[in-house]
Amino acid sequence: MQTDQAKFIQQSEQAYMISGKVDFSTVPDLMQQAKGLFAIKNQSNLVKCTVNLSQVSACNSAGLALMIELVREARRNNIELQFKNMPDSLQSIAKAYGVEEEIRDLNR
Repeated sequence: MQTDQAKFIQQSEQAYMISGKVDFSTVPDLMQQAKGLFAIKNQSNLVKCTVNLSQVSACNSAGLALMIELVREARRNNIELQFKNMPDSLQSIAKAYGVEEEIRDLNR
């Protein structure tokens, strides 16, 4: 049994949270859970959504791949996706890959 199961949680219409361990074993399920985010598609106006990462207990490069895919899918659906409370480890990985601007943390 997985004790640190990752979850993509909708907190309000435009606020979400990722919790748990974000790695190669949990990212596919997280992406599946995130599909509800893109259901708010709005053709005429840009929608802003926030993903809070304060409850992420561990993260590796798979987490970075998830975030990049979320941002790209959000853009295709006229959604501006912003992150907050990004773990330092994820910030470091993003910087190493040169994508820190694409997944910028609102708190920094």
